[in-house]
Amino acid sequence: MQYMVSATGQVLPGEQHRGGRVADLLRSSAFVLSQIVLLGLLYVLYDLGRHLAAGRELEALRHAVNVWHLERVFDLPDEASLQAVAMRSSRLLELANRFYMTVHFPAAITFLLWVLIFQRHTWSRVRTVIAMSTGVALMIHIVYPLAPPRFLPEMLPSVKLVDTGAVFGPSPYGSHDTVANQYAAMPSLHIGWAILEAWGVITILRVRVRWLALLHPIVTTLVVVITANHYWLDGIIGGGLVAAAVQITRPEVQSRIRLWAIACHLPVGAPAVGNAPGGTGTLPAPRRPTASGPARTASTGSSRLPFSWPVPGLCTQRASPRTSAAVRPGDNADEHKPVPFPSPRRVGQPEGADPMG
Repeated sequence: MQYMVSATGQVLPGEQHRGGRVADLLRSSAFVLSQIVLLGLLYVLYDLGRHLAAGRELEALRHAVNVWHLERVFDLPDEASLQAVAMRSSRLLELANRFYMTVHFPAAITFLLWVLIFQRHTWSRVRTVIAMSTGVALMIHIVYPLAPPRFLPEMLPSVKLVDTGAVFGPSPYGSHDTVANQYAAMPSLHIGWAILEAWGVITILRVRVRWLALLHPIVTTLVVVITANHYWLDGIIGGGLVAAAVQITRPEVQSRIRLWAIACHLPVGAPAVGNAPGGTGTLPAPRRPTASGPARTASTGSSRLPFSWPVPGLCTQRASPRTSAAVRPGDNADEHKPVPFPSPRRVGQPEGADPMG
């Protein structure tokens, strides 16, 4: 038990321990608040950026025709046929409209808060995945405005799609709506974020019931299609962005990227090895041979290493003059051989330690 001595000489047991817990709680609360503010700012930027497509309605409608025909080229299911089946039940379409309006943002917020507060060791990767996928989606919104399927009959009268929100209600859009950009259908972040949430739940938890999270992207995909808010292609690209971000943020891939950057003498920051507890957070200092003695540990204060180990096929470099000097007679030639860099799987973290790898 820890003790603290007061000004009067009285020993106060546990005060120092309680003070440390309070400091930890304050630091944790400040971190959570900072991340919430960061996500809020990112959403504001996203919401403002996607409105840059406003005023390009005719271009968005032409893109809608192109997407419709492209889906037919690849024999994707006809959205109008699926909606026709769903229209046999007005109650089903009303529920689908409510799901589209009320589930997307609450589910995303709940998932992010759960990870941030209770699964802190995976937060960095989840935050990076959502920032990368959403950022690329925003660029697509700006470059390629796309009208949703419910507007397609204006250009193709033969396409029998219905705005289920306007017909069966409730509708998230209307004359009173001045916030949503209805011409930013590509890609579908309803589907993309649903896939991200399912991936997070399945990879973080270790119970069988976690697989029920797959229902979320499946139901979301069906909802956005039968309500004529998105094409199949919107969901494919939205899910593809999330899948690409998940792959790029894998610890093994990050280690390879860092190796390539170092081999190309690109500036790199301090590496973070894995997100799971127990990771060292830094790469072990490489060792370099010297002519006068055994190998010495290189300084870790700089990201540019004093020697080079070539990466096959990429940025193969000449050795540093300090390590390419001729071996003097009597020297041990083995001491002048560059030491290979450790395998990315074994750098600071055992294989399988990252629960999200």
